[in-house]
Amino acid sequence: MLSLFKSNNPVAVAFYIIYIVLFRVIFFFLVPNQTFVFQYKEPLSNWLFALLKNIPLNFAIVSLLLAAVLCFVQALLVNNVVNENKMLSKKSYLAGGMFIIFSSFFKESLFLTPATVALTFLILCTSKIFTLIKKEKMYGNIFDVGFLIGTATLFYFPSVLLITFVYVGMASVRPFVLREWAGTFLGFINPFFLVFTYYFWNDRTSEMFLAIPNIHPKGRLIGINLLGADKVLIGSLVVSAIISLILLPGALYSSLIQVRKFAYLLIVFIVLAGITFLLQQQIHLSHFVLFSLPLGIIVSMVLMQIKRNAFAEVIHLILILLILAMQFLPLINII
Repeated sequence: MLSLFKSNNPVAVAFYIIYIVLFRVIFFFLVPNQTFVFQYKEPLSNWLFALLKNIPLNFAIVSLLLAAVLCFVQALLVNNVVNENKMLSKKSYLAGGMFIIFSSFFKESLFLTPATVALTFLILCTSKIFTLIKKEKMYGNIFDVGFLIGTATLFYFPSVLLITFVYVGMASVRPFVLREWAGTFLGFINPFFLVFTYYFWNDRTSEMFLAIPNIHPKGRLIGINLLGADKVLIGSLVVSAIISLILLPGALYSSLIQVRKFAYLLIVFIVLAGITFLLQQQIHLSHFVLFSLPLGIIVSMVLMQIKRNAFAEVIHLILILLILAMQFLPLINII
């Protein structure tokens, strides 16, 4: 199966859909608890989920369907980022497939959440950062990368720290130009200004300063309740990241300098995604979907360079079986 993803055969897109459906089969047997999404007070999340809740359809079904469609679109975007920037030795559909696998690690990421929506803007931001390596004046893209991070923050506050990723990326691929760095900052604060205008007109300015960082009186970093399956998946995610980072230098040995820069930026993304875990008001496993972008790309770079196809296929199969096993394990305990 992995050999199909490694090829440039569009049939692989059909397997994107198959994987997305496969990882959601569990919801035919278990009804997910999605009420936690209404605890996020970030302005755009609050408006989006309030709108979806008022639709005269079952919210759980709507959320699952929208998340599945969004995951498919995100996989195509990630794959396009990799192919457009020639991050693999040849064009393929591998990065999108690995993204789907890593974004499906936790059941909480399989329906629509603020973190999942914010991830879309982070993918678009990453794509634009990679284009900044070109030497022409790119003030539009420079403004956009800040704007996308600001928008992601209004959906999911921990995304705010990814503005550091933007500036590290600019410092890596372009010479320092004060006008460009200022343009990025202006792009970043622009969504906040628009939201401020709305709250100001409605005489709710004080509410905005509590809503954006999702502050409530219960405190921060509350609600830790990990099941055994969750601990296994977190451990597996950490092990996958460590092994991939160890093998990454070998995969980059014959790569272009710009590809190496992109890979190191993805490592920065992983580190920042880990730190943003501390910015949550209420800890939730849906946060780990942020790791699917850098891990999906880095793992695809490693797997593409593995000469023994059988070994790569085994890794691919283990990841899929691990996810499915941890999904259905609670169901077995119930029975």
